[in-house]
Amino acid sequence: MRLKYIKLTKVLTVLLVLIFISCGVGKGGGDKEPNNKIDQANDITLGQPFSLTINPKGDMDWFKVNLTEQGYLKVQASQVPEEINLEITFALYQEWEGKKEKRLRGWRRLPDALFIPEAGTYYFVIKDDYDDASSGKPAQFKVDFLVEFDPTEANNAAEHAKSVEIGTDLKIAVYPAEDQDWLKVKVEKQGYLTIKSKNVPEGITPEVKYFVFDEWADPKVKTIRSWKRMPDACFVSKTGDYFLLFHDDYDDGASETPYDLKIEFLDEMDQYEPNDNFEDAKTIKQGDTINLAIFPTDDQDYYKIKSSKARKIKFLAKDFSDITPEIRLYVLDTKDPNKLKHSSDWKKCPAEFDVKAGQEYFVLVHDDYDDASSPEPFEIRIE
Repeated sequence: MRLKYIKLTKVLTVLLVLIFISCGVGKGGGDKEPNNKIDQANDITLGQPFSLTINPKGDMDWFKVNLTEQGYLKVQASQVPEEINLEITFALYQEWEGKKEKRLRGWRRLPDALFIPEAGTYYFVIKDDYDDASSGKPAQFKVDFLVEFDPTEANNAAEHAKSVEIGTDLKIAVYPAEDQDWLKVKVEKQGYLTIKSKNVPEGITPEVKYFVFDEWADPKVKTIRSWKRMPDACFVSKTGDYFLLFHDDYDDGASETPYDLKIEFLDEMDQYEPNDNFEDAKTIKQGDTINLAIFPTDDQDYYKIKSSKARKIKFLAKDFSDITPEIRLYVLDTKDPNKLKHSSDWKKCPAEFDVKAGQEYFVLVHDDYDDASSPEPFEIRIE
């Protein structure tokens, strides 16, 4: 009788251990069902592995963790059954709201991380991507907290742009994926903001976009130069604050290692700027020699010229480097005086055109492919 009791005790012990393991209870917490709703979320311990199973189909497992400072919540998975494609999203718990989940962003595949702007309790839920697969085999998980390593954060919105001084050495990080960082600088005169980067981690291709900000406008930010890879520069015509937005080119790269960034200012070298729009075209005439610069890339410079009689005019260029200047003539569109229509083909210098008497022409000068620039001025003579 005593032998049977001992055997039964051993069997029960094994069963309890199996139940204990299958529930994922142990180091770091785990998948203690039911946890399919945010208010049933299991507590987990940072840095301690745990397991969970996605079973049955449609199973969603919620977890929560208390964080005490700004940084990043990082979730990793291993030994995931082949039939399961795990996704995660993060949320805050709104106990008194009609919808208790306040999602912090959309679903993403694991591994993933979330920027944590302040202390608090943060929630996340894990599931199969299409809710059409399940497995009795557990996957292994580990949740870590990374202390803030980007000195410019928190700056994920224009309203939170970090003020920086022109000419200072900066550190900036792209983390997690889709991270976008806003900076702002004060400019005292017309010229060019130049942006350089170095020591960029593998897998990151940083880009920059330029804005002016008006809190009374809708939208509050107005683009003045779209996404460009670095090094890059942007023409600024007025004094004031300029906003810069940085990201990875496809928003699919991330690194916990910051890279070096430098924002500098280059004085105006082109006496005719601003003339990037035909409304700002500067008047020139035959016999003039003008000094200009095609800078930065995509720079287009407009001039206007009128001849008292029909003739040929010729544009000759010298002392240019790194660019191939090209010229085209335009006239105002008679149907819409706010638009131009071209009256010639593009021609590389030396470029000769036939003009009519009394007709005002707009002369557009640019680099032939708009992919090269130089801050060094060069000369164009009009004959």
